[in-house]
Amino acid sequence: MKSSYKRIFDIYNISFIICFFLLFNKSYADNKSNGTINPKAAVPYPKVFKENYNVKKLDFLVIGDWGYKGNGTGQASVAAAMKNWAKWNNSQFVINVGDNFYQIDDNEYDGILSLDDPKFKTYWLDVYTGRLADIPWFTVAGNHDWYANVSALLDYYWLKDNRFFIPSLYYVRKSTFGRSKTEVAWIHIDTNPFAYFYGNLTDKNQLKANLATMNIETSDQLEGKLNWIEEQLKAVQNTKWIFVVGDCSKVYYFPRLRSLFEKYRVTAYFAGHNHVLEMEPTNATSHVTYFTSGAGGKFDLEGCKGATWGSPGGTMGFLHVSIEDGCDQMYYEYVNATTAGQTPQVVKQGYINVRTDNV
Repeated sequence: MKSSYKRIFDIYNISFIICFFLLFNKSYADNKSNGTINPKAAVPYPKVFKENYNVKKLDFLVIGDWGYKGNGTGQASVAAAMKNWAKWNNSQFVINVGDNFYQIDDNEYDGILSLDDPKFKTYWLDVYTGRLADIPWFTVAGNHDWYANVSALLDYYWLKDNRFFIPSLYYVRKSTFGRSKTEVAWIHIDTNPFAYFYGNLTDKNQLKANLATMNIETSDQLEGKLNWIEEQLKAVQNTKWIFVVGDCSKVYYFPRLRSLFEKYRVTAYFAGHNHVLEMEPTNATSHVTYFTSGAGGKFDLEGCKGATWGSPGGTMGFLHVSIEDGCDQMYYEYVNATTAGQTPQVVKQGYINVRTDNV
């Protein structure tokens, strides 16, 4: 049964003002995937989702690349640590940077096939319990989600459980919290169209066909998406904190995205894709902190070039972030939760400053 906005969100003092919700809901209900890609999935949601949190501290967890149950998985141990962190810190939500659902062997498949796919239960609902089962997961799609029916993620949100929050592949939120009514802007983007040169893609999986179906395979179409992202960044320039959420970094079109983040002084970019915990802080030429939290269930032995800090190869874990009301700094900590039964360890922590000025 589709969960109720009032039941889920009011419990945690979150009030969503969603214009055209019923119109969009009907649109997706009438055009749900039914095993095939829905071309409307890549149309940006037309209104901003607004949230009000009656808390002194905005607290959230960032996780990526978690839906894996094959050999060497760390999903269960990371989930157990996240459960405790969410309880201890009264976390309000999870930022889910994808990939969401992997293939574990030749008898399975990457991604999901429909809103009734059993992976939603076995990879998500059955694993993330406690407070993690009550708060929303603000989600973007990863490349492995594109290898099957990526639009079924949206079907699941619209028609089954809106706690798995992905109303479109592109959407904007604005969070307000505390007595000071501190504002945080969130721009959630699908980076997969920017991650690959379309002409080099093969028919090995559904990525190439899905990009074509959604009309985001040509340079002009990619420019259209970049223009949308720039317009959203322009619109939130009076916001104290600006975050962008995506799956990939340092790929094909990413220099174009990065230039926009720098131009509009984004506070931080949260990503996954690479199965590591690492970060690139601000420096003399960059106003943006780049966080990678892609080790929720899988690990790599090496990270990305450009990161100034990274956990040792083989580490699995997540990122924890909090902002105090009225404070001009954001606290972050990376948590190593690789081994089940061992106490998770904070392996990197620090603060980043609020945006210095507007464009």
